[in-house]
Amino acid sequence: MIEVVRWNKSKKPTLDELKSRLDAQKLDSELYSDRPGTKYGRHKHPFDDFIVIVTGKMKIITDTGEWLLKPGDRLDLPANTVHAAEMVGKDEVKYLSAAK
Repeated sequence: MIEVVRWNKSKKPTLDELKSRLDAQKLDSELYSDRPGTKYGRHKHPFDDFIVIVTGKMKIITDTGEWLLKPGDRLDLPANTVHAAEMVGKDEVKYLSAAK
């Protein structure tokens, strides 16, 4: 099941804060960045994917829905879920990605 956990604090999250949340769940993450307008076509991964937005906005599209992720938001994507992604807005998108 796809799960989205929204950042609910008034203060923007820091990279260290977001990384420590993944570390606490024993999820090793890597930091990625994409320019505005970057798109990834439909694809899937053979592993559970955890995406946490650090800066910018990312839209994730699956057969069951569409989510706009903002800083601090986390998307848990089960293995083999077909999805696409688009970096929206004018800012570079930095995000942590962890696999399980």
